[in-house]
Amino acid sequence: MSTGPEPESGDDPLGGPLYERHSKGLEFDRVAFFSDAVFAIAMTLLVVGIGIPHVTDGDLGRALGDKDLEIFSFFLSFVVIGFYWLGHHQFFATLQRVDRRFMEINLIYLAAIAFMPFPTAMVGQYGGQEVAVVLYAVALAVASTLEACLLWRAHVKGFMRVRLTDEGFRWAMLASLAPVVVFLVSIPVAYAFSPQWALYTWILIFPLEYLVDRAAKPDELTQ
Repeated sequence: MSTGPEPESGDDPLGGPLYERHSKGLEFDRVAFFSDAVFAIAMTLLVVGIGIPHVTDGDLGRALGDKDLEIFSFFLSFVVIGFYWLGHHQFFATLQRVDRRFMEINLIYLAAIAFMPFPTAMVGQYGGQEVAVVLYAVALAVASTLEACLLWRAHVKGFMRVRLTDEGFRWAMLASLAPVVVFLVSIPVAYAFSPQWALYTWILIFPLEYLVDRAAKPDELTQ
């Protein structure tokens, strides 16, 4: 989008090459690039939760076996955050503008993503305790809720390239909030049965989203 007559590019005789700004799109791109950076850093920091065992050579195999929960929690969180990034990337591809309030909600959402390495490390160290799994479930539920808030703001303010119909918006909100239901349900499961069973219940997200698609996804959005 042009902002008026564009200055000619050239070199500053004293300071080297000049890089002109020709578009307002820079501000939108900064939001997207900053979001990607937070996702990348959060996914990288997950591995920090896996401590290096300090043992003699003969005990290394057994020590690595003791790290199985930490390694599992790393891959679980990497996949989870990866899915959040895929959703965030796909969502941003539908946008043509954002405002300050949207950016504020996005910052809070990114804070939830950046927080993920902490409950991941807690599950890796104390996966047999309910509090660790509950903390993880709450963090994921908050992230999914904020994802829905971003969608709501974009729809209400007309930020999307193609405005969703009422049916399309209802389906998108249900799909965004479906994981919240599963994460919250896993909390009593952790106390009533075991923390491991609470983690297993997260698999229910996939059939639940499938049912949401079958029941509420409009025909015009069906590929």
